Amino acid sequence: MLTTADKLEGYVLDNMEGAVDQAAFLARTETPVAIIGARGTGKMYIARILHTQAGGCADSLVAVDCREFRSRDDANRRIRQALLTGAGKTLVFKSPQLMSADAQLKLARQMATRLLADTDTPTYLPAVRFVALFPETLQALVAQGLLQRKLASAFAAYPIRVPPMRHRQRAVLRWAHKILSQECASRSIVVKGFTPEAEQAMRQHPWHGNISEIRQRVVRALEQKPGGEWLTPVDLKLYLGDRATSGSLEPPLQALAGQEFTSGGYSPSAWEELELALGERVNQLLLAQTPLPLGTWLEDEIVLAALVRYQGRHGPSAEFLQTSRRNIVRWLPVIAKRQSARDGSALWQEPARLVADWVRGLGSAGASPLLAGQELLLELLEAQREVATVELRAQLLGVSRPTYGRRLREWRALTWPAGQAEAHG
Repeated sequence: MLTTADKLEGYVLDNMEGAVDQAAFLARTETPVAIIGARGTGKMYIARILHTQAGGCADSLVAVDCREFRSRDDANRRIRQALLTGAGKTLVFKSPQLMSADAQLKLARQMATRLLADTDTPTYLPAVRFVALFPETLQALVAQGLLQRKLASAFAAYPIRVPPMRHRQRAVLRWAHKILSQECASRSIVVKGFTPEAEQAMRQHPWHGNISEIRQRVVRALEQKPGGEWLTPVDLKLYLGDRATSGSLEPPLQALAGQEFTSGGYSPSAWEELELALGERVNQLLLAQTPLPLGTWLEDEIVLAALVRYQGRHGPSAEFLQTSRRNIVRWLPVIAKRQSARDGSALWQEPARLVADWVRGLGSAGASPLLAGQELLLELLEAQREVATVELRAQLLGVSRPTYGRRLREWRALTWPAGQAEAHG
């Protein structure tokens, strides 16, 4: 099923530096196609163009979301079902590098032989088109040990690279107006548009989250803005401080000689941006001696982002968060009570957006996002232990002092050698 962020209908005069033309050309072939780009650049949009140009109808585009596979057996079972029912369809594998190595190799073998695996008699695959969406180049993912070489080879013939929005600045406003029109229509409201100041701010913003970030900012603005009004830079949370934060990330040293990243240079992941944003907020609050409950707000946003990811369904959201459905139901009224405080804090708007971006791109088989977020903030707070009291750090985590001490001991036990953890109490 396509998510709201994937439903980008209509051409917006953005050729994506040739990606659209390349997709239209490759639609005339049966070659498996890799579409490569950072998060939110419009990879699914390109996949839909390729599918449409090949003569496919909307119902015959099937997204196989590899982020949702919880194990090797789950991946093999769901891929087998997609292959068996794939006649005349385009199968779009989203983030296949997140699958287990065995599942990747099995898919690669079936693509190479065109034979269905695990059958008593040789069974040819139906006529199906293969497309895969990757966040980085195949070479980079192989070098990182995430992507198996055989699966990379299966998609390596004619990769399509989708450049980030910072290389498509002339298209930023076109996408913004297109998304605004879509979101207003879905809410049955009327908004006049963006003010000239908002358009100028959008031109200057680096858009590390690309098209997805445009949609996130427009959606948040519409949630807090009555119909009939113009959207301003403040509504979009695009003010100087935000641009300075987003633009302050520098490319890391590339440890692997000759390692090739996505065309257009380094793009920080949502996790890296979230870590930076939270670190800056911690520093600002410590300097001001203002104890906002960042830890509590972070957990609120993670729960809400999980619910958005699963269209409000409590069961899948709870499974993804590695908690119980009962907890989700119990937490929601309390989260709603804190909504106005979170929305009213200018410091929190960017971390909230980045949490949603991070959760949307996570695989389902890793650690609990709630635990990962808690450990990240705890690490940032402990980095400031020389200048902040335990009481203040506990307030920023949103817990009591005894609870902070317990969580700190648990975190040290997991991340530090035994002797070092004991030495720090």
